[in-house]
Amino acid sequence: MPGPAFRRGETVALHPTNEEDIDFLHENRNDPEVRWGLTTAFPQTREQAETRHEQHAEDDSGVGLLIVPTDAEDPVGNVVGFDIDPAHGTAELAAWVAPEAQGEGYATEGTALMLDYLFAERRLHTVVARAIVQNEASRAVLEGLGFQQEGIQPAEKYVDGEHVDVVRYSMLAREWDGAAAALGHGGEA
Repeated sequence: MPGPAFRRGETVALHPTNEEDIDFLHENRNDPEVRWGLTTAFPQTREQAETRHEQHAEDDSGVGLLIVPTDAEDPVGNVVGFDIDPAHGTAELAAWVAPEAQGEGYATEGTALMLDYLFAERRLHTVVARAIVQNEASRAVLEGLGFQQEGIQPAEKYVDGEHVDVVRYSMLAREWDGAAAALGHGGEA
């Protein structure tokens, strides 16, 4: 069971990861549907998942939180702010939702809550995100939240036996303020 709610939205809350959640992360990061979007080519052992969890718990350059529906106890996904650079006010963002929970809006609200956190509490200036060109669901989440497409990085990742193009997105804190208000997201940023 995830730790206490760190940020709450209407349909999901973000929770810190506990030792008991490593199996959930391990299982889903290895799932072909999730792994494809993460562009992860190598299988991850449970020990590697545990080591990654311990490293992130001790490192201030990233934050990973579980996406948990407000009417449930079990996580459905993960959203991460990583490569946080306080000197420049930048970070990168990534999120995924387990296949059986996709299409319910969990990624959108979980990502919005992470953006609130990164811009308001971590006082970042810019957040970037990337998505494989063919990953229409991830691109829709990012574009729906107001991320601006910066460009396409040709053949940037190697996924399922082929090089694929990646779209790079960015958002400035001032853009999130406007997008959050337009989305009725409480304007926490």
